[in-house]
Amino acid sequence: MMRTCITLLLTAFITSGCHTVPFQKTHYMPLKGVDPAQVRAQFIDRLPASFETINSTVFAYRFLKVSCLGPARIDIVNNRFTVIGMNHVGVKLFELNYTNGAIGETYVFPELQKHENFAKGVCEDIARIYLDLVPPETAHIVLKKRKVIFRAHADGGVMEYIFAGPDQYLTEKRFCKDGRKIWSVRYYEYTSDHGKVFPGGVVLRHYGYNYYLVIRLKEILEHE
Repeated sequence: MMRTCITLLLTAFITSGCHTVPFQKTHYMPLKGVDPAQVRAQFIDRLPASFETINSTVFAYRFLKVSCLGPARIDIVNNRFTVIGMNHVGVKLFELNYTNGAIGETYVFPELQKHENFAKGVCEDIARIYLDLVPPETAHIVLKKRKVIFRAHADGGVMEYIFAGPDQYLTEKRFCKDGRKIWSVRYYEYTSDHGKVFPGGVVLRHYGYNYYLVIRLKEILEHE
């Protein structure tokens, strides 16, 4: 009976697709006289080297729809993180560790283990969201009226980093291959804490799998 109740709690949070972004839209304003190198340098300066936050997260993939709340400890410099997710009755759903592309010790709730590669998929998505946020210096630059786009070759395709808005922060990162958009991450509602910036909302979409992940920042615990 307890397992049945937990399963219902896991799957009942959302019953439809993410048709409306639950965050304030980015204000794309004309960019005049913008120096792309300065945009990149400013963003690097405003990024924390590492941080810990509390986030609410929603995963939706086919018939699996999960909401959870928990801490994320992200080390951007050393390319590693630990994320923990609990449902709203306090049951731990997962605890995942990742370092330089390798998944470390993990815990995944038994019901979620039925979904193949759950831990691997979540780790890859968290890495897409929180790591590799700065385009390489060698990236090709495209200046548009309201956006600065940096394009770089990656994993047999092209990674695009799009900077826009009043502060010219990273608003989207997307990966394209063979002329198709494979996945994208959009960043919304940046907030500042002691000179460092954090997106208040994140939406990741994987177009091939019709999958999305939504993260809402709840609290900044610490950062460097």
